[in-house]
Amino acid sequence: MKQKYFFWIIFAFTFYWILQLYKPFLMNLLVALLLCVATFGLKQFVDKFIKYNFISSFLTIVIFLGIFIFPLALVINNMIHDIANINIEELSKFINESKIKSIELLEQFPSALKDNAIDFITSININTIISYAVNFSGKIGKVGINFVTDSIFILIFLYLFYYYGILLRDYIIDIIPFDKIDSKEILEEVSGVLKVVFFSTIISMILQGFSFGVIASFFGFSGILFGMLYGIASIIPVVGGAIIWVPVSLYIYWAGDLSGAIFIALYSMIFIGTIIDNVIKPLIINIVNKIVLKNPVKINEMLIFIAILAGLASFGFWGIIIGPTISSFFIALLRTYQYKFKDT
Repeated sequence: MKQKYFFWIIFAFTFYWILQLYKPFLMNLLVALLLCVATFGLKQFVDKFIKYNFISSFLTIVIFLGIFIFPLALVINNMIHDIANINIEELSKFINESKIKSIELLEQFPSALKDNAIDFITSININTIISYAVNFSGKIGKVGINFVTDSIFILIFLYLFYYYGILLRDYIIDIIPFDKIDSKEILEEVSGVLKVVFFSTIISMILQGFSFGVIASFFGFSGILFGMLYGIASIIPVVGGAIIWVPVSLYIYWAGDLSGAIFIALYSMIFIGTIIDNVIKPLIINIVNKIVLKNPVKINEMLIFIAILAGLASFGFWGIIIGPTISSFFIALLRTYQYKFKDT
């Protein structure tokens, strides 16, 4: 008995310092693990054609990157091309016209509200905008560097989880002090929820991006570019697609098409932001759960949807998968208690 107590004291002490040691990588490890669980079916598919584990793991990473990096690279390439072809004279003319319209609009408000705003607007010119753009791009660059660094570590850990996935699963099942059947059911339920979240998020991104791309092309914009931008922006917490539709609607308004600007704003807020994101998305989750998965998970699709929202609010971008994981694991534990330990 003394040895057992001593073991747990040493274990707790060591575990604490292990967490401190790997603290900078814990979130990357967690995200990589959850992505592995959600996409391990892709790895198993590649294994049917490639018998060497290290090659199939690497090839799965390449395919995974291709699904996400190619559209992102296409968007960045188009944006760079558009920025390089900006006509400074036309941009300056557009800015001056926008200033005049903005001041005319502000004249309708009380002087206490409009004076500072008018002073700010009159100070705007092409040089100040370029200065703001340079400063903003610098901040974006810092965030981008951190994101790229985290992504590299996530990909490294993801490769390791692909490579050792089966061994790791069997080891976890072996050390958990539950029946192996119970342990497998818990892991399968969490894995199923992650797959549902992963596939439903991708489908929702495509649907929202396609919906905005259609309306953007109708107003003369590049439907492919703005559709991809909106699809990517739709998974950003809080702001989401507003990053795209607000500037587009403002541009159309300053170009003289007030009805078009209002239409895009209402279309984005009501049809895409409300109907697709809040009404159709739970239906997508339900469809993915019943059709895509061989064994549908036992958690209600609305609960998964709420878990995604809660995860986004608590953990930011990666909360998309962290929220449902925590929720599904907790529910699986409750179910295990209900059927196995309640009456003991």
